[in-house]
Amino acid sequence: MGALLRTEEQMFEKENLIEQLGTPYTKFVVERFKRFVFIPTEIINTLAHPITLQENWGIGNFVLEKYLAVHIPWSIEQGHYTYSSNQFYTTAGHLQTRYGTPVYLVFEKNRIPNQQPWCIVYVGAQISAPELPTPPEIPTPPLVPLDAEIVMLHDHILGGNACRVPFLSQTPSVAQICAVAGAIKWSIHRGLQMAYWYFGKMNYLVPIYLQNREDITRTPDLIAPVQVNPDSLLVRTALEPYMPYANARVAVRRHDQLPSWLLDAWSEHAEGVTESQIEDPEGEKP
Repeated sequence: MGALLRTEEQMFEKENLIEQLGTPYTKFVVERFKRFVFIPTEIINTLAHPITLQENWGIGNFVLEKYLAVHIPWSIEQGHYTYSSNQFYTTAGHLQTRYGTPVYLVFEKNRIPNQQPWCIVYVGAQISAPELPTPPEIPTPPLVPLDAEIVMLHDHILGGNACRVPFLSQTPSVAQICAVAGAIKWSIHRGLQMAYWYFGKMNYLVPIYLQNREDITRTPDLIAPVQVNPDSLLVRTALEPYMPYANARVAVRRHDQLPSWLLDAWSEHAEGVTESQIEDPEGEKP
């Protein structure tokens, strides 16, 4: 009997769950998460609307799936889960009911052979658990060195995305780089950058105002994913403002903590954004 209990406990050991999750260093976090757990559609639908605060999760609630695909692994990696003899429990990230109550997920071993090791069997604000789990901590992005050099990943940072800034289409590449770098510096010095989760790390999105800087609550012309290095800021690409919404959403507790212009841009384009674009906003062209 003791050996059986020990075997059951081993199922829920953090090292075992992390091994089943696989590497966090991937752009395809939903794909990774779905190899770990089966999520019935009714669970996602219930979580998206009747239970939690209303927000726009995109077509098929794929942004919500991505949110869970980041926050649930955080819960496991940080030990913010609890378990019983046959189940383990996490919060649904930082999602809450309209009354401020945490929302919980119940995981059980998947009984279907050759499938994901786990399945989610229940979502709700009330669960029967020996101890209730707590939400994961959202990682803090590295400090931005204000005197760091801004480095473009390639000389033609707008080359394949010229349609996003047609007013620069006739501008030489060097001038484009200078304009983008100056706009990024301007925003950083005003603290306009926001946290952004990508490829297993927290970095930043920086709004790029090229035409008008009189009102920073207005939607910027572009938004730049920026990787913080010890002595430089690496700009990988330039995106339209709505494109990295899902990756910015996982980095805040509530969606209304995001800038209003980002919420507006996402609301305007959400119905036309594909799952592949949501999964890898830097790799998918609109």
